Amino acid sequence: MIASAASAALKRQRRGETPELDRLARDHPMLASVNVLLRRSSLSLADLRETRQLQATGPIDGKDYFVTFSSLNFNNWVVATVIPASDFLASIQRSAMILLIALAILTVVVAAIAILLANRLVAAPLLRIASQLKHIEDFRLDRVIRLASPLRELDDLSGILLQMSRGLASFQKYMPTELVRTLVSQGVEPRPGGHQQTLTVMFTDIAGFTGISEELGDRVVHVLGEYLEAVSTAVLNRRGTIDKFIGDGVMAFWGAPAPNERHAADACAAALECQHLLALQRAEAERSGGTPLRMRVGINTGRMLVGNIGSSKRLSYTVIGDPVNVASRLEALGKIYGVDVIIGEDTRTAAGDAVIVRRLDRVAVYGRIGGLAIYELLGMAEDRGAEVPQWVETYEAGLAAYEDRSWSEAVRLFEATAARHGGVDRPSEILLERCRGCLADPPPTDWIPISILESKT
Repeated sequence: MIASAASAALKRQRRGETPELDRLARDHPMLASVNVLLRRSSLSLADLRETRQLQATGPIDGKDYFVTFSSLNFNNWVVATVIPASDFLASIQRSAMILLIALAILTVVVAAIAILLANRLVAAPLLRIASQLKHIEDFRLDRVIRLASPLRELDDLSGILLQMSRGLASFQKYMPTELVRTLVSQGVEPRPGGHQQTLTVMFTDIAGFTGISEELGDRVVHVLGEYLEAVSTAVLNRRGTIDKFIGDGVMAFWGAPAPNERHAADACAAALECQHLLALQRAEAERSGGTPLRMRVGINTGRMLVGNIGSSKRLSYTVIGDPVNVASRLEALGKIYGVDVIIGEDTRTAAGDAVIVRRLDRVAVYGRIGGLAIYELLGMAEDRGAEVPQWVETYEAGLAAYEDRSWSEAVRLFEATAARHGGVDRPSEILLERCRGCLADPPPTDWIPISILESKT
């Protein structure tokens, strides 16, 4: 080393020494990089005739250096110029870093804009369309609307869903929509099967419908529609399930598929609501010259089979069993006893204090051997001002006397019942005729006070 800017070399030069490169390279990174090139490369300073530019990594600090060797053409002197690579590349690296940061920011901004646009143009419309599908699944087809979208595909999809809902709406009138909604929500599979459950079933029928149909001809469709609308409204208002329309009759049941602990009371309330709506219809018919309608109702409670009954091609969610048959027979008894609503013994027990009734008789309906008590439904205890009429107590006292073979006393009580009831009471007339027959020809000692019906009506 002849000269160097290194402080260690300067000190030695002041003392007149000529320091060796190896010793100085131990403490100075730049000199160390020169030393590395001289020892590890094929460079020979003695043979150097032109400027050589090399790059080395400092063994001390690990940084890159640019080293230039230039011959002075004087006593074989060579000047080595060492410049840190960072002095040249710093601005480039800084620019590259700025570029990378700018690209990263741009990427984030573009991604955010893309997400916002995707959410606005795709995700949000898809969610709204999914809500429309939910309406279709729940059979709430009136809630399905057309959702406009700037994307043609989504706009077309919304239009197709609207067309689908309109197509399904045309079939909606042919099926019990509320029932389908409940079965779908409960995950009931559409295949034959069922289970035993205690339920209440109701049958209705228009009194004298054959004559009305013959009189009105095609116009009977409108009258029948009014009647079925009234019954359907009452049943659905009281959480009932409409099973089917049977000509001019309606079959409905309570307690399935949605659980209902008050199934008997709700069925009775629905029957009374039906009668109230028909009373309004009769009043309107009298004012407008229309056809007044009267209806008979039979209600019974018991353990029956409920579920999907039918074949693999067509199913009906319905109830079958002996209590169902009895309910149908009770509806027919209304024609014999001249009352609007008859309920069975088990319905009376299940409804309890919620209903106001009078015990009509004990009968053995067609197709059954055992007798059961039947009751006329008069009202609901929850109605304001509802109470048991006095003539009901008189009638039931007469019925007890009849069953106790006290027929003379029963005759007196039934006559009093008819008088308090406005002079006409068909059940009292039936029991009066029986009592007088027993007085004229007393039955044997093993006589059981059960009326046996030999036909369905």
